[in-house]
Amino acid sequence: MGKRFIESDDVAIESLVKLTINNEPMANLLASPEDCNDLILGHLLTEGYIAITTKIDKSNITINQDKYGTILVNLTCLEIVINHRKSLGITTTSCGACKLDGMDLLIDGLPGVEPLKNFDNSVLHQGLVKMSEHQTGFIKTGGMHCAGLLSSDGVLQYHSEDIGRHNAVDKVVGKAFGNVDLNNSILLLSGRCGWDIVAKAARCNISYIASIGACSSLAANCARHLGITIHSFVKENSSVIIG
Repeated sequence: MGKRFIESDDVAIESLVKLTINNEPMANLLASPEDCNDLILGHLLTEGYIAITTKIDKSNITINQDKYGTILVNLTCLEIVINHRKSLGITTTSCGACKLDGMDLLIDGLPGVEPLKNFDNSVLHQGLVKMSEHQTGFIKTGGMHCAGLLSSDGVLQYHSEDIGRHNAVDKVVGKAFGNVDLNNSILLLSGRCGWDIVAKAARCNISYIASIGACSSLAANCARHLGITIHSFVKENSSVIIG
């Protein structure tokens, strides 16, 4: 019988990342350790702590690591107050919607979205292909998600990878924060689209989402209520359009 030998083993790194504002706890995430400065900004916006118009000096972000490997990310901005409306337990990749009953609770507090105009659907597949070319973490480990922001004329503006799909969205939004008009951008996803990502898009005034994978029923219902369009199972000449 033949024998198998592992010559190398590349595994996606998952770290405990503690996000704090003015040294006050905001969230504990399981995330990839890269681009945590983008992660904290994106999380602030996609979870509704700040508005798109909020001015933040990115130089006020500090990143440290303790002896246990926990990454500590703090933003000093006295204008932001964390009201502890969210649990400070570890936020995982599940959306939490299973604890809620009814669409009214799912969309409570979420803003309606301004529609994206002058948009050609043909750029979606091209954008996802372009994004896949930059997924070096996934190519190396097979264990990372990617999110991107595509302009309405088909230019891939930003992309970010993370072991968690929610974190990938937060990171790409944080990377783009203050640099592009998010309402004029399409959110690209390397996997599926769940309700929680639709909620994140709504808080950023993003009206189009394109995903390689499926769209959940809650994501579809939420998108219809908020004026968001989802293209799932995007291929070169087809997609499933919801919203």
